[in-house]
Formats: sequence, structure tokens, C-alpha cells
Amino acid sequence: MHDYAVYFITLALGVAVFYAFNTISAQATFVQGDVGEMLKAVGDILQGVTFFLAVVMGFLMVYANNFLLRRRKKELGLYQVLGMRRGQVARILTLETLVVALVSLAAGVLLGFLLSQLLLFVTGSLFKAAIKGFHFFFSLDALRVTACCFAVTFVVMMAFNGITLRRVRLIDLMGARRRGETNRLRSLPLSVALFATGVALVGVAYARLLQHGLPGATNGTSQATFNVTTIMMMAGTVLLFFGLAGTAVALLTRTKRLYWRDLHAFTTRQFAARVNSGSLSMAVISLILFLAITSVTAGMSICSAINAAAERNVAYDASVAIFPAEGTNTADGVSQALAGTGVDLDAIGSHATVTLRDARDLADASGMSLNAVMQATGQELPSGFSADNYATAMSLSDFNALRALKGLSPIELGEHQYLVTSSMANVAERYSKALAKGYSFTVGGTRYTPALDHAVTDSSAVVQNSTIASNPGIYVLPDDVVASCPLYQTVIDFQYAHGTAEGDRGIRALANALDGAKVANMTGTATETYSEGSSTTGVVSYLALYIGFVLVVACAAILAIQQLSSAEDSSPAYQTLSELGCPARLVYGSLRTQTVLAFVLPLVVGLAHSTCALAVVVPLVETFGFVNLASSSVMAAAIFVVVYGGYMLLTYRTEHAMVHAALERRRHAL
Repeated sequence: MHDYAVYFITLALGVAVFYAFNTISAQATFVQGDVGEMLKAVGDILQGVTFFLAVVMGFLMVYANNFLLRRRKKELGLYQVLGMRRGQVARILTLETLVVALVSLAAGVLLGFLLSQLLLFVTGSLFKAAIKGFHFFFSLDALRVTACCFAVTFVVMMAFNGITLRRVRLIDLMGARRRGETNRLRSLPLSVALFATGVALVGVAYARLLQHGLPGATNGTSQATFNVTTIMMMAGTVLLFFGLAGTAVALLTRTKRLYWRDLHAFTTRQFAARVNSGSLSMAVISLILFLAITSVTAGMSICSAINAAAERNVAYDASVAIFPAEGTNTADGVSQALAGTGVDLDAIGSHATVTLRDARDLADASGMSLNAVMQATGQELPSGFSADNYATAMSLSDFNALRALKGLSPIELGEHQYLVTSSMANVAERYSKALAKGYSFTVGGTRYTPALDHAVTDSSAVVQNSTIASNPGIYVLPDDVVASCPLYQTVIDFQYAHGTAEGDRGIRALANALDGAKVANMTGTATETYSEGSSTTGVVSYLALYIGFVLVVACAAILAIQQLSSAEDSSPAYQTLSELGCPARLVYGSLRTQTVLAFVLPLVVGLAHSTCALAVVVPLVETFGFVNLASSSVMAAAIFVVVYGGYMLLTYRTEHAMVHAALERRRHAL
């Protein structure tokens, strides 16, 4: 049990998480309507992700199994000296591993069963659905998926065990205990050079990412540019860890008073050996931690943005967007189509009709495009916007009709004046700066100036219901100015005269009538839009937590296995220190320092990478809604404290027991 502790805990946690998250489809029986169907779709997505994560856990289990095999090489060699064949030894290993695997599977399923009951209420909260008829449930489908992934992992482990036993020589097995860590990089000047090169590459990668941003989201940034930045970051991380040990030794040896105090010299050399032997794996772990931190934080930030945007951008009981036929430049065709449906709009409720028009060719030299405004006022385009010269306009009468529907007072335009409305906070902020500077443009030889020194951002800036902020900036101009612009779409916003159910039926009847008349349209009731937003946040939340948790467990388990292996190899050194009269507190203090550094250093590098990435991702997400980064960070921090910190504590306690047993053996021998 001592040998298999980390192995057992990791397997049990993996099984529990796999089982719990794959019960999402089964949870659909506790909710009604569209939410139940959405949960089934989410379950299908998570099932596909499970097989990907199972591959990650499979490699982890193979790594853990190799560690256990390495610790028992002398024992396995002794079996063969006593006359056992390799096939018999392999069967012993298979049976032992199978017993531990089955016990961990049972424990994991039991833990997952309890976790899935709690997850049901989390699901209800995410999807804003009431849980009805709750009772304890068990999902055979989730168990089947989990057992399938588990069985594949077990078969792979057994295959690797057989290969290892066939290839290793008996003398290697018997002498395994006498071979410690190999210091792969001994040249201190080379170590310092590699470390400096790694730090420089990472720094340049950070600067490139902050400057160029993400492809498809930042103007002028190509996929090739992003790929170069990514390669530089990964190469820099690997070089940083390859040179870390030698650089630490070089620096500490120059501080004589610190280096020669207590066991600092011994600790430095021991840790340098650990880092040198596992530098590549530590670099990979830091990159995986970066992915885990970023996925959880960015995922929860997206959920925060969608929830905040839904509260603000679902401004009406329903919205119906009607798209004109090809070549139609007036709203007459839309009016005729509505009249032909036979649906009484007044019976549904009070409504306002807004005609949005393409204003790209309205202003001279495209002076109304966001790109032109930003260039003229010395500002950068917001994240996620390209330099396309698009511009949308609406008439003043339509705008005031929308404000009347929301109970807002009308706004008047002076002669040759305009307004700008926007529901995207960072875009509206840029427009407001331009308007405060008096930005103007020319239409047909007439100069138009802003009526206000800021963009209109109240509820009238929301033209139609959406789960995200969808108005990047609409110009409000006199009716006669925009009348000649090509029609983009007509939006009818409703506030129901009666209840939600009756109003929704009326909107469905209108949509069906428009479909029958072959009029392109898109409806968005408040009920449907909120449901869509809940579905999106639910999927993103589950994926972020699921992937983040499994990756953190994988990283923490690999680090734990590495440190336990190193502690086992270093036991003779700790015995020698004890023989020389070194106090036990210094021995355990050295062990504790090495363990903490081994866990903290990859985490620090991963956090640095994640901070830089989030500096680019969060502004992009903020374009579509407010981001509560604090709550997202708390969620990520909670996962790391519980899982990562728990593995670090378990690793130190196990190492402490190993070293304590080694010291006791030596003491009894004397």
C-alpha cells in the first residue's frame, strides 16, 4: 500500500471524474423541456472529450507503473535468481497491478457516484433549470465508458511491463538500487547560457504575443506569426529548465555564507541532480499547467461574459430579424411580407420596427467605418476587429421608436448632427473618445458632427435579443440621409401584451408564416435566448473544469512520481548524513525544500505563461460582455490548492516516510 499510494489515488480520482462528468446525459431525466435535450448533447460532447483525456491519463499511468517497476527491480531480480521465469514474474506483476486497479476502480466509481449527485445540482444552477423528482441515480452508460477507458489503460500498462522485463538484464535488476540519478548537464557556463537563452526566448515570445495577438482576432496577425511565437515559447521553456540547475548552482556557490550554511550545499546539489534528470518532463509539465490554468480561467471568463451579456442584451420579450430579398433597397418589401402573413403584430404586444442599412458608401472616403474613426483619433482597433470598412446606420425615427418601447425619452438631432450607439463596452469607450474630440465626416458635401460627446450605451443600444453584445456601433442619422442606403435587415422588437407563453406562441406563428412566404428570418424570444446562453455557459464550464482538473491531476501525479523516485535513489545519501551526525530536522528540511521547489517551479512558469496569454484573451472576451476575472481566478486557484497542493503534501509525507525508514534501518544496523 505504501508503494502504490500515489498510483492508487491518481487512478481513483481519474475514475471518479470520468464517471461523474459522463453522467450528464443521465441527469437529463431530472429536468424537463429543452434543458433535458441540451444535457444529452452536452453529454455527447463530454464523452468524446473523455476518450482524449483517457489517453492523457493512460500515459500518466504507464509513467507511474514504470516508477513502481523501477523501485522493485532488485526484488524482481531476486525472484529470477531464485529460479522464477520471467513469465512468472510478469504474471505476479499483472495480478498485483490488477488487484490495485480493480480496488481503485471500485473506489473511484463510489466517489464518482457521490460526486455525480452533487454535480446534478451544479447542472441545474448552470442551466437555470429546476431539479424535479430527485433520487440517487447510477448511470450504467457512464460506468461503461469509464470501464472501457480504464481497461485500455490497463492493457497498455501490462504490455509495457512485459517489454521492460524482456529487455532488462538480470544484473541490471540486482544492481538497480546502487545507481542513482545521472547528472546530464555538468557544465555550469553552458547551463547559464542555456538558461539565459531560454529566458530571452520566452520574453520575446511574450512581447510578440502581446503585440500581435491571436490570429483571426487581431488585424494583421497570421497563423504563421502565431505559430512562430508558440514555438519560441515552447523552446524557451525547455531551454530554461535545461539550464536552471546549473544556473542555480552557479549563483548559490557565489554566496558563500548562504551556500555553506546548514545543508544548503547538499540541497542545492541534490535538487540540481533532480532537475537535470527531469528537466524535459518539468518543461512539459509547466506547459501542461499553462494549458490547464488558461483553459479553466478563460473558460470561466467566457461564462462570466455570456451571463453578463445575456442580462444586458436580452432587452425585449422577443426580436424578429427579417432579411430582405436580393437587390431590395427599401423596407416596402418587408412591410408587404409582414402584411401577407396575416399575423396581427399588435395582438402579440407593443413593438418597434428598426431598419438597419449598409452605410459603407454613405460617407465620403468611408469616414464612418470603425477603422477610419480609430485611425483619425489615434486609437487601436478593439480586440477581435479587422480593418474592414463596414458601417451600419439607422434613422432617427426608428431609434426613437426603439427608445419609446423601452420607456426612454427621445433624442433630437440638430442640423447636420449624428449619434453613435453601441452595446460593446470597449468599442463604445473608443467611440466616446472620438466623439469627445468632435470627430466628423462628410456626406454628400455636408459635414456631420456629433450631437453628444459620448456613445449611447443604454438599453436602446440593444437592437435585438442576443446572448452576447452584438452592436459594435450603429450610426443614427436623419431619416432622409439613410433612406438611400442599401437595406441590411429589418428588426421588430416586441414587449408582450399578455403572458410569456402566449407571446411566444404568437412569435412562433409569425416565424412560421414568414417561412411559408419564403422570407428569410430569425427569431429570438427572451426564453430561447436565455436558454441558448445557459447551454453555452454549461458546455464551456464543464469542459473547462473537466479538462483543467484532469490535466492538473496528471501533472501533479507525474511530479509526485518523479520526486518519490528521486527520494528512493537518494536514501543512501540521507543515511550517510545521519551517520555523520546531521540532525534529522535538517535532513527533513532539505527533503521538504526539494519537494516544494520541484512542484512550485513548473507552476510559476505555467502561471507566467498563462498570465501573458490571458492578457490577450480576456480583452477579446470583454468585447462581448463584462468579464469577472476575479471569480474565474478563484475557481482556478481552488482547483490548484486542493489537487496540486494535496499531491505535494502527499509526496512529501511519503518521501518523509521513505527517508525515515532508511535512517531507522541504518540506526538499527549500528
